[in-house]
This record gives sequence, C-alpha cells and structure tokens, in this order.
Amino acid sequence: MCMLRVLTRPAGSHNGKLDGETVNACMIVVKFYSLYRGISADDMNSSILDRVAFNYTEEDCPIVTVPFFKDGCDLELPSDLRDCLLDALHLQYVIDTKTGEVKEDDLVAMETRLRKLLILHQVRLKSMSAPVDDSREKFLSQIADRVMDMDTIFQM
Repeated sequence: MCMLRVLTRPAGSHNGKLDGETVNACMIVVKFYSLYRGISADDMNSSILDRVAFNYTEEDCPIVTVPFFKDGCDLELPSDLRDCLLDALHLQYVIDTKTGEVKEDDLVAMETRLRKLLILHQVRLKSMSAPVDDSREKFLSQIADRVMDMDTIFQM
C-alpha cells in the first residue's frame, strides 16, 4: 500500500523526493519497513508511550491512531504480490545482515518486479485503503480530544 502511494505521487511533491520518479522507490520503502523488523505494533505503542508520556498510562494519554485500511475489508494480498514482497524483504535482510551477495542487477530486477505487480494490483490495493479524508478527519478529531484532555492530564 505504501509503495503504491509512493509510486502514484506526483513527481517532486514529496519533501524527501520519494515518488515514482525515484529509481529505487519501492526498495527504499522496503528499507524503511525493515527498520522495524521484529517489533510488534504493541511493542511500538509501548515504546512511544514510554518516551512521550513519562508517568502516564495509555489510558491517561492514549496514542493517536490513523485508520490505514477500510473497516472490515479483506486484507489478503494477491499471492504473486505477497510472494514478491516477501522476496523483497528477504533481499533487504541479506543486505542488512551481509549474509550474502546482492548485486545491483538483483535490486533492479526486484524494483521492476515490485512496480509491475503493484500496478497490476492497484485496484485491489486501493480498495483496501481507508479514504484519506476519513483518516484525516479521525486524526484531527483525536488531536482535538487530546488537546481538550491536556488540562485534566497535567493537573493530576
């Protein structure tokens, strides 16, 4: 999903210059994803809470979440795309751990394969994604709630 969003961004519209014009855009997304290898969502939430909430619990200071997928949608990826994503993650693992040789041709082939399959399955992927306006609305609503709660939280 993130890769498809990167590929469909207008050229030059991202501050980090990561869009479909970036030669290795998909593998850059794989690299970012791999930074969180072995970390569950619950562990990530706990880590965030530990860093920003000091002595507060998640009940006192809930983490703002943004819907990524539509409620109730089937999250099963097409098997060819799933296999390709797993291959890309494995390739990145080999690079990160230096447990094998990865040639430039391997990276180019993986990028080409990812792009081809993402475009092939873009209708399916977009059908899984929560509408941006809904996500934005829920995000802003939660931020407003947290701001309103700050008075109560910090007077404890």
